[in-house]
Amino acid sequence: MLGRIFIPPTLLESTEKKVLHLSDTPTTLYPAIQQLISSLKPDVVIHTGDLADDIKLENNPHLLAYYSRSIVPLLAALENSQAEQLFIVPGNHDHVDVITQHIQKIELLPEGSQLQIGCSTFGLAHRLKKLPQQAEFHLYGHNFRQPLHEQQDAHYLNGLNHIHVILLPSNRIFKISYPWSTNHDRRMTKNLPKTI
Repeated sequence: MLGRIFIPPTLLESTEKKVLHLSDTPTTLYPAIQQLISSLKPDVVIHTGDLADDIKLENNPHLLAYYSRSIVPLLAALENSQAEQLFIVPGNHDHVDVITQHIQKIELLPEGSQLQIGCSTFGLAHRLKKLPQQAEFHLYGHNFRQPLHEQQDAHYLNGLNHIHVILLPSNRIFKISYPWSTNHDRRMTKNLPKTI
């Protein structure tokens, strides 16, 4: 196990609807994610792609069978959670047909999708450039890029930088740090932003 994910007590105590956003998860992070989901009990979980980011399937297509076996614990943790809604936007290192074989409750969405959760609009993509134009919350991953021009009154939340929990209806955002070696396990040790 990589390490634990610290959840602020105020977040655990909140009675608001909790939307959990993850992205680019290495398989070594799965036990910590399982613990996070068990403790937090999110109402909605959104994963914006690259379920097994350490495998880098796009670069290593010969590892497809290994990828298929490796993603099972994460998908099982999501499927067995108490979340009412579960969404995955597959990334460049994912295989849609393989994911589909392992899911029942989870809904796969294409990049550029929009969701209405309560009174809030969520724009979803794996890559920043594929986000829809209009949304209150823009959830994505893939790399550390930030938007050049942010839409006014919108939040751009890169799941590579942090795990995010959005409370509804207050729209309060919690940014939760990944365990310290997550980027190493993602094989993303070069050109990291200074804030990580």
